[in-house]
Amino acid sequence: MKKNIVWGLIVAMLGMGCSLWLLIDLEKLSGAEFVTLSLGFAVIGLIIAFAAEVQEFSIAGNGVKLKELRTEAEKTIEELKQARTELFRILIQKSIEFSGGFGGGSKVDERLNTFFQLFKQIEKFNCIRELKHDIENAFNILMVSQFNNLEIIHESSKTVGDNFDEKDKPDFLYIKFKDEMVHKILGFYGGNKPSFEYIQNDILKGVEAYAKLYAIKIQLDKL
Repeated sequence: MKKNIVWGLIVAMLGMGCSLWLLIDLEKLSGAEFVTLSLGFAVIGLIIAFAAEVQEFSIAGNGVKLKELRTEAEKTIEELKQARTELFRILIQKSIEFSGGFGGGSKVDERLNTFFQLFKQIEKFNCIRELKHDIENAFNILMVSQFNNLEIIHESSKTVGDNFDEKDKPDFLYIKFKDEMVHKILGFYGGNKPSFEYIQNDILKGVEAYAKLYAIKIQLDKL
């Protein structure tokens, strides 16, 4: 309330000051125009100062009901928030779908980039708590897939619905990763083999992607 009064006074004083400047210095206003403009700013200042109490004011004979406008604006904002949440819910489901093309054999799940971008937006709009159940369902599918992509390191596998605990932390994957694993993968190729560095980088990117997923897991577990 006090803040509104201060702003109302500032607007009224600035408005009347500008009116005086236009009247005296620039001689752009007549006396009657000066009075009208000054009164206009004074009324606007009063409306700002007592916005919480003002129910209605009139401009050129047209009544404007502030309370009704505010209620309608709040309703519209709430509806937009609900629509945004539902859109995120649909996009979460779409994020676990494959593109339909042929996979390139990469150790990074092709769906992760889309999921990470989507999660960043959900986080930005502070919708994680509302969408936690939907995120966790999609997240587990992606987490399991990415974990299994790195089977060359941990020599185990998981299925959808399995939990991830301390022994599945990405730190251990970095520690266990050895050059011999790269050579093992190269042994599966025929004539046109990729380079050692290509396979090594691909595996490391896979572990990095898994680490990002694990960080999201920790974030979700805290909610």
